[in-house]
Amino acid sequence: MTSLHDVARIAGVSKSTVSRVMNNEYGVKPSTKAKVLEAVKACDYVVNQVAKDLKSQKTNLIGVVVPRVSSHATAQGVDGLTRIIEQAGKHVLLANTHQLHAKELEYIQIFNQKRVEGIIFYATHLDQQLVKAIQASAVPVVLVGQDGSMYNIPSVVHDDVRVGFEAGNRFIKAGCRHIGFIGVQSDDTAVDALRSDGLSQALSMHNQALEFHERGDFSLESGYRVAKKVAQAYPHLDGLFCATDRLAVGAIKGLQEMGIAVGEAVKVLGVGNDELGYVSTPSLSTFHYPFEKAGENSAKMLLSLIEGQGQEMSKVVLTFESVTRQTCD
Repeated sequence: MTSLHDVARIAGVSKSTVSRVMNNEYGVKPSTKAKVLEAVKACDYVVNQVAKDLKSQKTNLIGVVVPRVSSHATAQGVDGLTRIIEQAGKHVLLANTHQLHAKELEYIQIFNQKRVEGIIFYATHLDQQLVKAIQASAVPVVLVGQDGSMYNIPSVVHDDVRVGFEAGNRFIKAGCRHIGFIGVQSDDTAVDALRSDGLSQALSMHNQALEFHERGDFSLESGYRVAKKVAQAYPHLDGLFCATDRLAVGAIKGLQEMGIAVGEAVKVLGVGNDELGYVSTPSLSTFHYPFEKAGENSAKMLLSLIEGQGQEMSKVVLTFESVTRQTCD
């Protein structure tokens, strides 16, 4: 295997000069640099990246923890953050927790052991155990989707209370009077509690109350199952807000199997603007979340922290857009 010594011999310079060229350091004449690069090419010298990282104390690696890779939100978010991170000359290590809380804690520890420079964390919940693990991290952590700003954890979040509030207003405008909510697990504050709270606030302003708050698990199947259940339990149901588009698409199928005309007898709204909602029949009315922008913002926040620039604000709240299709026009 070609060594640094071989490159130096061929170029007729010292090993320290070759090292300075390979590390792109200042103080090397252009003509000398050209000779070294020609020698590198001639002998197919490959930099020992591990040794280089140990010397510089930088790995140029960013850990990204996601709850599932099949998610539309995750895919778009990772696309956004990867672009920013790679532009900065760094690389992404992706970890999938499969929505297991224990795995979230485990990956924070593993990424610290792997000497990543920072972690972007797509959290499904935020309890004291997780907060302590993040605060104990030797490298900066940025949360996406859950608000850790009250613990001084930089966060990128969506306006989940407001989206619930707007959903309520859209149902009222459409003439709905018996409105229910299908959320997810109760410890997912953003997706379940905040969206439900916003919906309830809008309904209360019109002297109405939420008929029910049922829960699924982000899957099409759970949306389908819960929708059939509530259609039987609440025969007067005329408005159904689902915390995610996948729940909503599953719910559409469940309601249709019950003989209910979705978009007419029961209005349905989702969140996320997933492609599934566009191709469902009827097509799903929803709210567009800028998932890619969330990824970009989280990467920029993290890179700023890595460079020691600090963070002017501990939380970025992203807006959303209403998407009107056939299930609630």
